[in-house]
Amino acid sequence: MLDAIDGVVDEWETLSADAMRWTPPENKQPDLLGEVSEIFAPLTHAITEVLRPLGDAVNRVLDHLVDDDEER
Repeated sequence: MLDAIDGVVDEWETLSADAMRWTPPENKQPDLLGEVSEIFAPLTHAITEVLRPLGDAVNRVLDHLVDDDEER
């Protein structure tokens, strides 16, 4: 019988293994840090991908300058 009840009300949880009373799931407080990371993680990734070629170019220029100084 409990399996039949479980099949009808999947979203409900029992208070204990043999409980005959049902309660709705607890309302969880919104996770502010999780929501902020969901918003800013893709944005941060996109910005890094855009700026990566600029960083590579600066590294090549600096490497070229260092190599020129070592030759002198």
